[in-house]
This record gives sequence, C-alpha cells and structure tokens, in this order.
Amino acid sequence: MIEKIRKEVEQATMQDLSTRRRQRELVYARAIYFKLCKEKTTLTLQQIADTLGVNHATVLHAIKNVFPEMVAHEPLYKEIYESIRDQEDLAYLKENYNALRKQYDKLLKVKTFDEHTELVDIVREVPKQHIETAKVRVKAMVDMIKNYA
Repeated sequence: MIEKIRKEVEQATMQDLSTRRRQRELVYARAIYFKLCKEKTTLTLQQIADTLGVNHATVLHAIKNVFPEMVAHEPLYKEIYESIRDQEDLAYLKENYNALRKQYDKLLKVKTFDEHTELVDIVREVPKQHIETAKVRVKAMVDMIKNYA
C-alpha cells in the first residue's frame, strides 16, 4: 500500500520524495505522502519516516503543521491530496478487510471449549460471590494434576 501511495504522490506532484531539499513543492509533496500514509496504513510515524529516511518528528511536523497550511493556501495540492485519497479508498478497504478476515479466521481456529463443556457447565454453576475462591481452587487442582500426571 505504501508503495502505491508513494508512486501516486510522485506522479501527481512530479517530485522525487526521497530528494533531500526543502523546496516548497517537495515539502508539500512529502506532507501529502505522510498524511496519506498515516490515514491509509497502520504504520507508526517512525515506520513512515523510515520509508524516506527521515525521523518521526519530521512526519509529525508535516502532518500537523505543513499539511493544514498547504490545504488552506494551495488549492492545487489540496486537489492532488483529495484525488489520491479518494482513488485509493477502495483498495485500502479491501486490504484492511483481507487482513481482518485473516485475523478472524485465526480466531476461529483457536480451540473452543466444545470438548470441555461438562467442565464449563460446572464452573458456570459457581455463585458470583464465590468466583474468586473457585479460581484459586481450580488453579490449585490444575497445578496438582500437572505435577502428578
């Protein structure tokens, strides 16, 4: 995803984001890139910064200070940002859906208590005021079984 964002920003702004200069056009292009990365990925500020060889403070400054000024005073760059943001939304949702689906499938594979329903039913019968005592006693029983098994 981050490669797509970089490619789109570089094409739209005609800037090489890895260039180490402080020209206004380049600063704005990087601000757009940082903002989109923060919105559309789960990367940390440091991980985003690492993609361009800067530090996390640079990314934070661009998102909090440069980007709002750019949007307020540079309609062309605001339009570039919005077009890339809107263009990538479906891909972002699809990617996040797939990641969440994988996590969900993993959770379904976790052992269930189906094979231990009798034990679960016994534990459910414990009155709420005695649940802490039951926890201590069950833990002790499990430890004893482990030691003597």
